[in-house]
Amino acid sequence: MSEEREIEEVEKELWERVSRDEGSIRAHAYVALGRIAFDKGKFKESLALCETAKEIFEHDDKSKYPSELLDVNTGISRNYEKLDREEDAAKAMGIAIDAARMLDHEDLDDLLRDQGRYWYRARHYENSIACHLEAMSISQMHFRNESPEIDNFNVGLGLYELKRYEEAKDAFLRSRAAYKELNEIPQVVDCDFHLTEIYVALENAVEIEHHAHKALDFYTVICYDQRVWTLKYFLGIANRILEDRETASRLFDEARNLAVAMGWQEWEFLIKVDKEIAGLYRANGMDDSADEILRRIKSIEELAAKESAHEAA
Repeated sequence: MSEEREIEEVEKELWERVSRDEGSIRAHAYVALGRIAFDKGKFKESLALCETAKEIFEHDDKSKYPSELLDVNTGISRNYEKLDREEDAAKAMGIAIDAARMLDHEDLDDLLRDQGRYWYRARHYENSIACHLEAMSISQMHFRNESPEIDNFNVGLGLYELKRYEEAKDAFLRSRAAYKELNEIPQVVDCDFHLTEIYVALENAVEIEHHAHKALDFYTVICYDQRVWTLKYFLGIANRILEDRETASRLFDEARNLAVAMGWQEWEFLIKVDKEIAGLYRANGMDDSADEILRRIKSIEELAAKESAHEAA
């Protein structure tokens, strides 16, 4: 019998159990059907099945089923993730975490990491940071040196979004050191990229150049073009801060030309570059050229604002 045929037979048996049985037995059948639907990529169907199982467990007596509620709410969270409903995924994972706390579950820290990722994608940055900090604390309490590089990295992302740049810098430096110890070079370079972003916000030209050059060499070798042109833009800002306008202008042109040549519709990035170029023109007394660039930028920004308003309606 083929694997597909075996799954069909299992599904048939589970649906018979759903129609025949009551209470937790029926709920367990719904959970199993939810897993099968998830594996088939039928996430809406899987979500509905898991929600039905959850209602049965809670209606019976949820205090009797902490393990089952941990399992089913984790399943609900995974389905929301697949459906790009990140805030719902985070909330469902929160219910799973409550059950895990009751069970003193050994993977509580990993569940918190997942919830932290969901909160970050939902732009609830404070919640995301809190999850990762608690995950680290639990891992340390149980003498497990699990994922400090990941937790610090994700904490750094959240802090950056909150414009808490000094704290973000420290988190990324800790993450970078941990990745370096593990010899995970792509992740080390990723930290360098984000540190460059932070130092741009802090207008620290020396540190921009230090981390940007490290990352630029790596991304040039592996042909990660989007990171290459972004780093050239960052280096242009460093040279603008250092008042080396000629080098800054060259780097902004290189960043712009590479982005255009690769055919990406990076208009938001190109606007940022053009604003920098206009600033250099202004500093060099070329007011007419600066005004023309800024006129074009204003036109695009007004168009983008109208399109956004139309989409929101």
